[in-house]
Amino acid sequence: MLLALALILSYLDSLIPMPIPVAGIKLGLANLAVLFALYKLGAPDAIIVSTTRVILTGLMFAGFSGILYSLAGATLSLFVMILLKKITGYHIVTVSACGSLAHITGQLIVAALLTSFSIIVYYAPVLLVSSFIAGIVIGILASSLNKIDRKRDKW
Repeated sequence: MLLALALILSYLDSLIPMPIPVAGIKLGLANLAVLFALYKLGAPDAIIVSTTRVILTGLMFAGFSGILYSLAGATLSLFVMILLKKITGYHIVTVSACGSLAHITGQLIVAALLTSFSIIVYYAPVLLVSSFIAGIVIGILASSLNKIDRKRDKW
């Protein structure tokens, strides 16, 4: 169910216009499903949801290069989020923001390997700042969903 939700959120994310005219900037709505899986079900399920979503979304909409970029970002992001979640004291918003920064860093590494490094240096600051902001927004939404889920569990 979380995979289906992640796929739907990925599609919706592509429909939301961003105020910054830089290619690649998205809110990252699918990460709501990944964060929920990580906190509710654990790391193995989050890895399955994230990896499968990246591959299916890439096959449906982006092609091989899209899969390559997204897989690099998702892998680094999951690694960071799982690590931070294991370290006590970090709030889900912090985990999400750091995961978002790791995601764009993974994509920038792939871009640096495949394209001109000077283009990456030019776009990196805008992408990192927008990624951080998006990670905070997604973290706040995920925190709210977790609170709702905990209340539902008490019923």
